[in-house]
Amino acid sequence: MSSIHNDNTGPEQNPNQELPPDPVHVLHRAAMREMQEPRDGIAPTPVSYILLCFAAVLWGGWYIGMYGGTWSADGLAEKALAGGAITAPAQNPMELGKEVYGVCMNCHQDHGKGVPENYPPLAGSEYVLGDKRRLAALVLRGLSGDLTVLGKHYNSQMPAWDNRDDEEIAAVLTYIRNSFGNKADPISKEFVAAVRKETEGKGEWRPATLDAFAASSAPAPAAPSAAPPTAATPQAQPK
Repeated sequence: MSSIHNDNTGPEQNPNQELPPDPVHVLHRAAMREMQEPRDGIAPTPVSYILLCFAAVLWGGWYIGMYGGTWSADGLAEKALAGGAITAPAQNPMELGKEVYGVCMNCHQDHGKGVPENYPPLAGSEYVLGDKRRLAALVLRGLSGDLTVLGKHYNSQMPAWDNRDDEEIAAVLTYIRNSFGNKADPISKEFVAAVRKETEGKGEWRPATLDAFAASSAPAPAAPSAAPPTAATPQAQPK
């Protein structure tokens, strides 16, 4: 009777010996460790961060309180300084007029002699040196049609300048009346304002209507108010 023979010739296994880790399991554990879902931590907020936020809130409150404009629509409007408003010095009308005249130079040129057969000259012009009321009305409302200046005919259009304020128009009229060899008295902004009111709604001038306007008399200025009566000085009684 033959005995059973064990063909296992490998080394004898020790049941108490620790087996080496499975490399597949090691790789999976590393992968799972990298892919863990984030969890809410319990670390407290740094005190320095809390103090920084508190300081920012304090600074913001101070800034709004100082520069918030009192929370009104006109809070940031300029306020009058103590001691009354500061008035700007009056601008030289010749300097302002020269600046405004820059718009006129395309037609009348920097020398004021105009362009022959196209735009009339300002130097020596009877319209510039003549009736001030006619000149102001011409500039305010514009002019078109056949115009004779210094014996020469021109048929061009002068656009209305009614969008300019009275000071600018008075300054440019004063400038052309005292430049290019011209010499005449200045024109005030009050005078321009009166002509503006007088010619309101009349539209653009033609040479004939402008001459008729110049021939008409200007409205009489308002009479000054009567001076209040002064108290009579008592006379000395004879002794």
